Amino acid sequence: MNAMNAMTTTRRLLLLPALALALLGACGDDDGMGLPDAGPRLDGGPDGPVPFGIEVTVAPARSAYRIGQSVRLEVEVIDIDEEIIEGAEVVFSVEDDAAADMGEGVFELTTEGRIQFNACTVRAGPSGEEPLCDFAQIFVDAGAPNLEVTSPTPGAELGGGEATAIVVEGSVADTETSAGTLRVFVNGSTVELDEMGAFRTELPALFGINHIEVVASDGVTEDARVEMDVLWAEDYRPAMDSEGTRPEVTFGEGITLQLGQRFFDDGEPLDTMADPVRTEDLADIFELVLQNVDFRGFLPDPVIDNAPTLFLRITEVRTSDIDVVVDVVEGGAELFLRIGTLDADTVGNLEFEGTMLDLGGGLTASLSAFARLDVSKAGPEAPVEASVEELTIAIEDVEGRFRSAEANAILQLAEGLLRSTLEDQLRDAFGDSLLDAIPAVLADAIGSLDTALQDQTIPLETELFPPVTIQLDGRVASIDTRYRRWMRTPLQMTVSTDATPAWPESRGAADLVGVTDPLFETTPVQLGMKVALLNGLLHTLWNSGLLEIDATAILPEDLAGLVMGADLSGKLPPVIRPARGAETTDLVLALGQAELQLNALGADTRFGVTIEAGVTLDIVDGAIVLNVDEEPFIRTWIIESTEARPPINEEGLEGILRDQLWPELRGAVMDGLSLELPALEVGDLTGIAPELDGFALSFELARPLDVREDSAVADLAIVGTVPAGM
Repeated sequence: MNAMNAMTTTRRLLLLPALALALLGACGDDDGMGLPDAGPRLDGGPDGPVPFGIEVTVAPARSAYRIGQSVRLEVEVIDIDEEIIEGAEVVFSVEDDAAADMGEGVFELTTEGRIQFNACTVRAGPSGEEPLCDFAQIFVDAGAPNLEVTSPTPGAELGGGEATAIVVEGSVADTETSAGTLRVFVNGSTVELDEMGAFRTELPALFGINHIEVVASDGVTEDARVEMDVLWAEDYRPAMDSEGTRPEVTFGEGITLQLGQRFFDDGEPLDTMADPVRTEDLADIFELVLQNVDFRGFLPDPVIDNAPTLFLRITEVRTSDIDVVVDVVEGGAELFLRIGTLDADTVGNLEFEGTMLDLGGGLTASLSAFARLDVSKAGPEAPVEASVEELTIAIEDVEGRFRSAEANAILQLAEGLLRSTLEDQLRDAFGDSLLDAIPAVLADAIGSLDTALQDQTIPLETELFPPVTIQLDGRVASIDTRYRRWMRTPLQMTVSTDATPAWPESRGAADLVGVTDPLFETTPVQLGMKVALLNGLLHTLWNSGLLEIDATAILPEDLAGLVMGADLSGKLPPVIRPARGAETTDLVLALGQAELQLNALGADTRFGVTIEAGVTLDIVDGAIVLNVDEEPFIRTWIIESTEARPPINEEGLEGILRDQLWPELRGAVMDGLSLELPALEVGDLTGIAPELDGFALSFELARPLDVREDSAVADLAIVGTVPAGM
């Protein structure tokens, strides 16, 4: 309640010596001179000093007091010399029975309003007939202000549309406003009250859980307090399937893999002397294929069979001096490659002007090619399409190493049958190998992204929480390219369970909306995972009833016998948000407006709970894992209780939650939010290059995951390796 400054009124009756003598004055006889009549002795005689003044005060000294508080009356009685009379007897009283007399000047306040205490000396004052009295008045306030917050409501899901702030509205009332100043604070800041006690203010809206504390103070009694958590997001993703029968949320671009120009070609040559050989880009893979391609498998055997006049068989082919350039372009990629040296061992013969020439020995050729590869995907359900739309092959030079010098000379004749036939066969073989290799490598790589996360299940079983199985489905939604910048493959991600929705009225999964592109163009490979995808997983678990539990299981043994019932209900979904202020981790896991209904020793108490913990992301064994801090921040408050002092208070509850609930919740979140990376594969290359048996691609984390805008971004390297010794 409001309290005016309590007023204490005191009176001190001090009789000056002159006035005291006046009391003793007496008239003389007719002669004008006489002795004064006998009067009261000023020194009090054998009974001690006569009281000449009294002053009463109330301790402790306050501007106002509350009902139930105890106060003590303190009195000073002085004599004619203004010296305190030690041990002077005093009688105390209170008007209108407004306080209970506890004895020895102590009173317990029982009535609201102004109270007057009286104190009188037992011994008469200077008059000799009446005692000396004084009084003190104080103001007593009946209780805390009546505070009501009408907006928002606890557990509200706010934001969306044009909203940029959280509006807090309410009113406050007090039965007594004359004794103090009624004030309201929202998150520590004073807000203005109108003449009816209503207030309205706006708080900055931060993505995730926002805690609101409204306090009303009259400066006298205990503060009235309303606390709550609300969720704020710029947008919410629908979190139910089309029939409204099960939790499900879909993100059109839940995960995006960006293959930068340096993934296609970093400009560095392949180190063919390394063991094992390690590819760093797509150009390296093509070079490795061309070094190991079995050209003989694409050549007819024999190459030329016009016996007995012309017969040529190639028995062995070796390639070297290979150069490959790959550029990402609109709709696909362009490839330029050159085989500087193709050595072929040969057997055969050529009849020339009646002489049989030996074609045994070999030949050396150089070849180059340009190819354009188109890659597309019409939608999440469509297959990846990859094809060579343009292919140009040039035989730059062919020289014979035949044992017959005449045969070598004949091969140099541009219009000769031997040369033209041989060039045609080499061109066809080279073209066939490219047509097999190029689409296979890219189509298999992107196709593997399309299937890596399809139809996955993540069972989640703990001792405390209800069992639930997460169903995860990820498919490449499209293939986007920017000339010599990147190729992007966004994955449509759907998260669901088969549980009955626990919160069908929820607005959906909180969506963190970014302003700028979180992916950088210069990085070879980047994987961006929307924070909203993690929140979709958390919302799905929450909507599946994960946080509707019998909390008696988390109570320690020494309290179990005192508690008749304990039910925990998460009124808001857990949310992962970017760090704020001085928080040191990139992300924070927040559980807001969890409510614990506790019946202990006959007292029913409903607590509000906020739990927050730092989160870091890492890639371990090909999966994105969440590392959640072991030590959380926990806030508890009493929403309502049948007892002024519940058997288990906020501090005690915080310890229970920290020791019992948090380890289980932390483990469930870390298990449920572990996501395998969409793997890149190039398929089986042994059909065209048998020596590449065992070749595989793998992700390597180039630097720790970073949160940018609305995504957790991993800078990756995609490395290909051939088993050592091959």
